[in-house]
Amino acid sequence: MSLLEALPCYVFVQRGSNVVYANRVAREILHLEEGAILPVDDLFSGQFPGFVYAHPGSAPRVSGNVFGSGNQAYSSDFNCQMRTPLNPAVPVRGSFRMLRVEPETELLIVALRNPEQDAGRGLDHGSPSNFLEHLLNAAPEAIMITRGSKILHINREFESLFGFNADEALGRNSYDILIPQTRRHEFDMLEHTMQLHGRASMDTVRMHKSGELIDVSILAAPINMSGVEVGNFVSYRDIREKKQTNARLQHDAMHDSLTGLANRALFLDRLQLTMARQQRHSQLNFAVMFLDLDRFKAVNDNLGHACGDDLLVHMAARLRACFRPEDTVARFGGDEFAILIEDVTNISDVTKIAERAQHDIRLPVDVSGHEVFITASIGIAFGTLDHTSPEQVLRDADYAMYQAKSNGHARHEVFDGSMHVHVAAQMRKEQDLKTALEKKEFEVWYQPIYRLKTGEIEGFEALLRWRRADGEFVPLQDFLPTAEETGLVVPIGLFVLEQVCRQLSRWAEISPNAGPTIDVNLSLRQFRDPDLVRRLTELLAKWKVLPGRLRLEVTEAAVNQDPEGALAIFQAMADLKISLALDNFGAGLASMNHFIRLPIDLVKVDRRLIAYLAIPGKQGAILQTIFDLGRMLQVRMLAEGIERKEQLEALLALGCDLGQGHLFSPPVTQEKAQVLLQDGRWRL
Repeated sequence: MSLLEALPCYVFVQRGSNVVYANRVAREILHLEEGAILPVDDLFSGQFPGFVYAHPGSAPRVSGNVFGSGNQAYSSDFNCQMRTPLNPAVPVRGSFRMLRVEPETELLIVALRNPEQDAGRGLDHGSPSNFLEHLLNAAPEAIMITRGSKILHINREFESLFGFNADEALGRNSYDILIPQTRRHEFDMLEHTMQLHGRASMDTVRMHKSGELIDVSILAAPINMSGVEVGNFVSYRDIREKKQTNARLQHDAMHDSLTGLANRALFLDRLQLTMARQQRHSQLNFAVMFLDLDRFKAVNDNLGHACGDDLLVHMAARLRACFRPEDTVARFGGDEFAILIEDVTNISDVTKIAERAQHDIRLPVDVSGHEVFITASIGIAFGTLDHTSPEQVLRDADYAMYQAKSNGHARHEVFDGSMHVHVAAQMRKEQDLKTALEKKEFEVWYQPIYRLKTGEIEGFEALLRWRRADGEFVPLQDFLPTAEETGLVVPIGLFVLEQVCRQLSRWAEISPNAGPTIDVNLSLRQFRDPDLVRRLTELLAKWKVLPGRLRLEVTEAAVNQDPEGALAIFQAMADLKISLALDNFGAGLASMNHFIRLPIDLVKVDRRLIAYLAIPGKQGAILQTIFDLGRMLQVRMLAEGIERKEQLEALLALGCDLGQGHLFSPPVTQEKAQVLLQDGRWRL
């Protein structure tokens, strides 16, 4: 009855000679309590459809059979007067519908409006003919009124959704024409839920007249009159488009958008199910392959990302063809793939599959007109009852893959017990790094950077040091690769940035207008961290640091891996007015194009080029070219690793701006850096 409650007109339901229901609007004007029952002739006079006149001028007399007992349903429009507490003769007009709910029982549903009030509000509702019919037909859902399963009324949307018109549907059993054979149990379930809760809803399927199954959302509620259930109100909403959208979203959430393969989330979910199955049936074995394309980066760098994506699509199709339909082939991102092989018998079966996959991958592929040859390294791990999580199995396959790469690429390796030593060592290193972060064992030291012509301090480079609780220093090369591999380099790098901003804030208090700059190296992972710009913005604001005092150093490797992405990141930094430096320039013989395209303020020439500076040969000519280009593009040049006076003299002759190295000072603590800053210059 919620539909009748919401209608903006007076709605009454007559049973016999009594009004057994009035909706909210009608109850308010009549001052009636909900559920009140009263005779029809206490409310209406005139040509009301529930009664006829005995003779002119006499009182109205109720006549329940005025419409003819043979009709299943009948409707018409009329005018009459309604008695209210404030006015005994309110003119109303409307329409009614007669419903036969039982052989000897009829319901009269009446919808009324006050035309005088409507006119005062500027409303024109036109003819009252079939007003209730129009209201039901205006509903966006398909509506059906039933007694048991017998259909008493349907609206226009019902006809459109299911294909039955009123002549075909009224009087028939909804159980027979709408509910598929496999869903017959739902009828009793809906009835039971309505009895318990007063309403019922579910998403299910119903049949079109043609036999087509339609996804619908059902809302059903009983129609109660005077405490007696006289029928059911059922609405159907077409949810086919919603189901298709949800299915598409669910598919996209579990599949790689480029290749269409399963993604990491779906792979781990299926691996979890397979492991649970093995726990119940220990004889059911499975294996996981971790596959990485060898030298895929070279394709991206030389042919571009579009060609790289094209190659990945080809490789995904080849991998799909190598495995059974019941096996799960997934792409984890980049050029990494994982395969779950279920119901394997022995190790040789899996290694044969790996060999076949490697053979198919080696075949040449046409990528945008280029014939490309590529290989793959594969790690294999067999699932055992000792594995307690999908990540453990995947980790073992991953380590086996790295072993294959270490042994020369284009091969496969099976994880065995000896690799556990390496895994355990990696886990210990990772835990040690986490402990060092928690106990604040990391320190930031500073190596001064000097202006070579004057000997004045330009600034410092921040360098990370790990001093254990016993005072012993851990060499950088012993922990930095693990930090990079595990991702801990991001929080460690954030710690360094926090310490540097704190130090810059202190130095700004001492020398507000001439404070030094501090260079901070960004690791590859840190450079690619999507939160980097936000975190930098927060730190600069927190410590009130002028952006120009902080200079971020990025290596050639970070730029070469994704030049377009690097350009976007550099530009975001430049927008924050943070100084930028290209570090280790010359170590990888990067393209001179970086000079031109990137918004950099400084180029740090790699110490390996500086080391050979005093030796006659081509190094000097290369450096001269680099420094000349820097001057032309107004980019300052800094020489790293100056160890000898001869190198300094050669750099001065080349016109180098800045330098750092043990000839001036090794990295020092914050306290000693403060002393160097106060002294102000290195004495040439």
